[in-house]
Amino acid sequence: MVTRSIHRATAGTIGALAAISFQVGCAPTSPSPFAVQSKPAASRLLFRDRAADVGLTFQAGIQGKSPLNISELMGGAAAWLDYDGDGWEDLVLGGPTGLCCYRNLRGERFLEVTDSVGLPRTLKGVQGLTVGDVDGDGHPDLLVGLLSGARLFRLRAGGRFVDATTSAGIRLGRWVSASAFADVDGDGDLDLYAGRYLQFSAAMPQFHREGDAQLTLGPAAYEADRGDLLLNDGAGRFHVGTGAAGLSEAHGKTLGVIFGDSDGDGDADLYLANDEVACDFFVNDGKGHFRNDALRNGTALSSAGTPQAGMGVDWGDYDGDGAEDLVVTTFWSEPTSLYRRLSEGLYEERSLVDGLAGPTTRWTGFGIAFEDLDNDGQMDLMQANGHVEDQRDRVDPTVGYRQPTQVFSNQAGKFSEFPAAVPAERVVGRALATADYDRDGRMDAVVASLSGPPVLLHNESTGVGRWLGVRVKGRGRNGEGIGSRVTVISGSRKWVREVRRNRSYYSSTPIELRFGVDATETVNVHVKFASGRVREMDGLETNRSHEVVEE
Repeated sequence: MVTRSIHRATAGTIGALAAISFQVGCAPTSPSPFAVQSKPAASRLLFRDRAADVGLTFQAGIQGKSPLNISELMGGAAAWLDYDGDGWEDLVLGGPTGLCCYRNLRGERFLEVTDSVGLPRTLKGVQGLTVGDVDGDGHPDLLVGLLSGARLFRLRAGGRFVDATTSAGIRLGRWVSASAFADVDGDGDLDLYAGRYLQFSAAMPQFHREGDAQLTLGPAAYEADRGDLLLNDGAGRFHVGTGAAGLSEAHGKTLGVIFGDSDGDGDADLYLANDEVACDFFVNDGKGHFRNDALRNGTALSSAGTPQAGMGVDWGDYDGDGAEDLVVTTFWSEPTSLYRRLSEGLYEERSLVDGLAGPTTRWTGFGIAFEDLDNDGQMDLMQANGHVEDQRDRVDPTVGYRQPTQVFSNQAGKFSEFPAAVPAERVVGRALATADYDRDGRMDAVVASLSGPPVLLHNESTGVGRWLGVRVKGRGRNGEGIGSRVTVISGSRKWVREVRRNRSYYSSTPIELRFGVDATETVNVHVKFASGRVREMDGLETNRSHEVVEE
């Protein structure tokens, strides 16, 4: 996100530079194992913004003020969670202006209920929204990252949140950005990694002048801050375990946090997307001790071998080989990084080879999500974009402050952008959180915007295939089964996903996994729970959701 002289280049020049500079080191070292057909001609991706129609009006960003400093430009959060237990995903939004909660009225309308559910709407400087059942009572709790720390709100029976920050031992100061829950030490409860961004105060320099524009100083102007690992004692009370876990050497300036079992050994590894410093890939030894493997495995740097502006992050098996790959959004003039997992825990950056480099280099990416948007069995991509200089239009209107949301169709492991699939209106996009909010079998998404109300991208794609929903119910304190691995099998085809809520940028998504299975009418499901137990279920009907309970 740092301001550089390359910003003066035209969009055409940037595209040409991308085609040259990002070819180095990107040639495929092994063929893609993808063995499925391309999307059928009948499939047509299409999304419409229904935010105004259904009552989503919350303004996350500061309006009527310019220029905005870095602390006023990084918020914009979204979290889906069913707080009232009625089976419909409700929505919490946050940003520099505060916090807002909407109840989902059976996919037809959203009712603003912030005060009645016990959330403080006047909580300023909201950063990431992180969901997880920290006390194992069956109700999803909410951690709110702030410029001044974090607040934990526990959800009680009856659908009301209670501030449990102090009683839970949450003592996080300074700028808490993105966070994620996972059982890092294998004791059956959810621990927390709380990322931090940088050391900033209003007394520090905030802007530099370019022509008649005052542009926001980027992260290079400030010292890094580093996150903390908070270990759960089993009753929902936390204590700091950063140093003992080997996580104190993180580079900081973290904007994306995601847990996942990257090597299939049954424990939670941790990836940190960092802004203009090397990213971190911490591999868990199974006992909650980590080593940073990012430089060795190829995910620390861009394809050009330099630090990148890591923003949002997601894991997903886009090439169909049964292993989750990694995607990281970046600043404009840098392509979104696509790391395909190879053997021995190594990754190969393939943004140019697999179609993401050209379309993403022009924009500043934030939220990102792997989802099968037309249920054809291939993981597509959605990306929210928006600049970090609110006066950028005065310098380069071709890039601009408001930017388009992007949809990429996966065609046999190669991505093609479909600009006509999303509304033409540009926004200052930040969080992007996916959910089938109206339960019609097609994945929708909400984009938190700093330039106006949120964008609710309702999936109206035609010619879509069949789908399967899987909701894992674990035993003990990890009742949502965070970290469980679900494999769906039909004939020679299989789809693999891991249960996680916290992904993208400043976002949390529903606990139910969705699989597009094309024309398959019944499938077999294999679940390896986070505890290591295994359950298999055969002949499950598609076009419906199933709960798999740990026995």
